[in-house]
Amino acid sequence: MGNPIVDFIEWLDGLVWGTPMIILLLGTGVALSIYTGFVQLSKFGLAWKTFLRYRGYGGEKGISPFAVWAAISGATIGIGNIAGVSTAMYFGGPGALFWMFITGLLGMVTKSFEATLGAWSRRIRPDGEIEGGTPYYIRLIPAVGPVLAVLFSVFAWIAAFGIGNTAQANNSALGAEYIAWSINPQASKQLVDLVVGIIMMIFVAIVVIGGLKRIADLASYMVPFMAAWYLIFGVIIWIVNPIYFAKAIVEILKGAFAPQAVVGGVAGWTLLSAIRWGVARGLFSNEAGLGSAPNMYAYMKLDHPGRAAMYGMTEVFMDTPVVCMMTGLVNTTMLVKAIDTAGYTYEQIIYKGVLSGGEPLKGAKMAMWAFSQFYGNWAGVIVGVALFLFAFTTLLSWEWYGEVNWVYFWSRTLKLPEKPARWVFRVLWVLPILPAAYFGTEVWGTIWDFSDMMNGLMALPNIIALAVLSPIAWSVIKDFIEKHGKTGV
Repeated sequence: MGNPIVDFIEWLDGLVWGTPMIILLLGTGVALSIYTGFVQLSKFGLAWKTFLRYRGYGGEKGISPFAVWAAISGATIGIGNIAGVSTAMYFGGPGALFWMFITGLLGMVTKSFEATLGAWSRRIRPDGEIEGGTPYYIRLIPAVGPVLAVLFSVFAWIAAFGIGNTAQANNSALGAEYIAWSINPQASKQLVDLVVGIIMMIFVAIVVIGGLKRIADLASYMVPFMAAWYLIFGVIIWIVNPIYFAKAIVEILKGAFAPQAVVGGVAGWTLLSAIRWGVARGLFSNEAGLGSAPNMYAYMKLDHPGRAAMYGMTEVFMDTPVVCMMTGLVNTTMLVKAIDTAGYTYEQIIYKGVLSGGEPLKGAKMAMWAFSQFYGNWAGVIVGVALFLFAFTTLLSWEWYGEVNWVYFWSRTLKLPEKPARWVFRVLWVLPILPAAYFGTEVWGTIWDFSDMMNGLMALPNIIALAVLSPIAWSVIKDFIEKHGKTGV
């Protein structure tokens, strides 16, 4: 018989992240796309011009735009880009990737509004420092704003310790295990986890002491490297397997609308499952609508708050249509190749594990299998490095997300001294890293479910704020487009 508390938390987590939440988040993207005339498509070029050309000119306060963008991308490009994508394919088939791509396009406009409101609502304190973040614009909602802002801040810092900290420390250790086992199949899991946990604990402590600037500066080096690392090894598979790559695209398009039409289709794959899993995992990955990223966009060095919208668009595009699709297309390419050359079906390969020692290809195992079909034992290093860096940068960036909301709750709401509150949070952030790296779901599973639920609850006050404040955000974005629309600078 299960633990009733654990069962209740799992039930609540499933309820929060159920179909209504997915519809709410996706619906926000659809509504804002229609409201703006699909600005994420019409101004796609401007977004990239801004990203490539703007270096903070005219901004009086804040941190380098690229460094902040990299830190936010470090938070969104995480384990979900590998394990989450593969899970979507496991339950929804290759067609789930199409709906994930569409979710990414819709999420671009949602994130652009969030980023704009984050930059627009920030303030310069008497000591010259910037203060801002998601609760700072949520509190501007008439009547209920202050209450919703406090609720959001509580949801956010609780979620941070789970999905932003302990889950990421555990995933970093998993990445290190893959690397170690590729080099030495007899390597001790416990020893690898212990060493990695200690190193991460020390390194994270050194970084978070320096606040957002140090996190962002480090991310500006780590994120381009980790993205290039993963994308280059994936593109090589595409180039060497052009026929199967083309067939993979056909499979994805077929599976998006008629899952049973794909080669060796699985009975459980339906149009509904393809949409549900593609949309859900896309939203989990890019976090559009959750209200996490504005906690950093508020600190970006900008000459115009509407400029943040351009960075929001490029951030989501890089996360979902680029990195998520890389995983999905590598998986599908190698699956199609195995079906053509070995004569197996999707069901035999994915669910029965005929090419993976009888292990079903669920989660990160599918990506690991796909890369190993081309790179052999070196796949452990390739995927392991990506997993480690994806999780590690998420851990660093979520520290700031948590800190902003911790300070808002304890210092802005309860009026406790700010400096001690920040240091308490930073110490609390470092402490769980080692045990999280060493112990797995048997210890942390319920905590992760609870924090995942808090992460979902963050979306509710944030989406209300987007609905109420969208006219302001859109007017700010339009003003930026009118003034800087030709050059992006």
